[in-house]
Amino acid sequence: MRLTATIIITLCFSLFATAQNFEAAMDSLLKDKIFDNSDVSVAIYDLDEQRAIYSHRANKMCRPASVLKLLTAGVALERLGINHTINTILGRNNSAGSDNLYIKGTMDPLFTESDLDAMVASIGEGTVIDSLFIDCTFMDSIYWGPGWSWDDTPWEYQPYMSPLMLNGGCVDVSVKPAQKGEAPIVTCKPQSSYYTIENEAVSHCAEAGKLTIMRDWLDNSNVIRIRGNCNSPRGDRMNMFRSEEFFITVMIEKMAARGIEVRHSAYRAMPDSTELIYNKQRPITAVVKEALEESNNLCAEALIYHLGALYGHYPVAHKDGVRIVKGFLDYNLAMPEHYEIADGSGLSLYTYISANTMLQMLDRIYRDKSIYNTVLQGLPIAGWSGTLKGRMGGTAAERKIHAKTGTVSGICTLAGYAEARNGHTLAFVIFNQGIMTPKQARRWQNKVCELMCK
Repeated sequence: MRLTATIIITLCFSLFATAQNFEAAMDSLLKDKIFDNSDVSVAIYDLDEQRAIYSHRANKMCRPASVLKLLTAGVALERLGINHTINTILGRNNSAGSDNLYIKGTMDPLFTESDLDAMVASIGEGTVIDSLFIDCTFMDSIYWGPGWSWDDTPWEYQPYMSPLMLNGGCVDVSVKPAQKGEAPIVTCKPQSSYYTIENEAVSHCAEAGKLTIMRDWLDNSNVIRIRGNCNSPRGDRMNMFRSEEFFITVMIEKMAARGIEVRHSAYRAMPDSTELIYNKQRPITAVVKEALEESNNLCAEALIYHLGALYGHYPVAHKDGVRIVKGFLDYNLAMPEHYEIADGSGLSLYTYISANTMLQMLDRIYRDKSIYNTVLQGLPIAGWSGTLKGRMGGTAAERKIHAKTGTVSGICTLAGYAEARNGHTLAFVIFNQGIMTPKQARRWQNKVCELMCK
């Protein structure tokens, strides 16, 4: 008995010393010179022992950037369920002797050109369609989230949202140099007459200046202008103004290529009597994975709209989904003064949350193993995948950190799960604020992650 008591006392002192060493090491990291003109909030929690490990300004309201996607994913998986799907439906409705098609979208953020090809193939070659009706009643016509920066367009990370999204509402532009002095070779996918290419660039001509690929976004035009010197292959992604019309234009062009004639097209809600002929079902788990691993903003916002659809009224407004998230936080996790949620992706200038509130969300996700496993499969892995592929390789944190990154101007964040040396799972949140050199913040965050894993 005395020996057992001695062992227990020794272990307690050892754990106490380890905790003190960790706290001292963290305190030392906080003396880094980057905090002379920036700030950070840190919260670390042992999920197995259900105890706080470290906290620094953890109730301070911060901009989470893309780390917010973790919270959005957690709420969506809990409220919608892991079996929820996002559907794009094609149906046939023959009335008064007319052969009519209806297409209805519910904002599938991962709908590809291959998906569209399969949908068009289901119609049958040589068919004459009297009317193609487009059902966009799922959501309202406000295509950006509140607090999104107007000058972030035309980049693909700020798409024009709509119920019908093809290729994320974007065109992939590839530019390759030709012979010196000649215009470079430009290829685009998906191909369509919906946009126009103005290739004013020159191959291997330094005096032409830096190569730029830009859509004429100030005039809401879908003209893509390529200018400057092209001396090596270059690719970029441009979003399309009015993404639902982009979807339909490409669809009708693909139908024409298969000998399917469309005599008329218009916007109209799909009747309940419509016969289903094709349904592309996108699992929510795939959307969550893309939102987390590749930090896909459109995926995160699609989850927000589907949360908003829980109210059962259409069209769904962005604020409906945000209201669901806020209600979830109020009821389950945090006081309202610890957050302000305006979107699902973290693009918004209005979104703020404390590290402690985010930590509570990570704890809640961990306690539901089906949700936790889904999230864990989507999170980037240090030194291995996603936005963490190039970080922490060859260190104690390699493949031991599963976390979401976030970066916008002045903000660099990281939150997720760490495997400690003793096998325990830690939840952690690091919100670097007012940091104008993200590389410095990432280097500091890497040190914290290595410390947790040691």
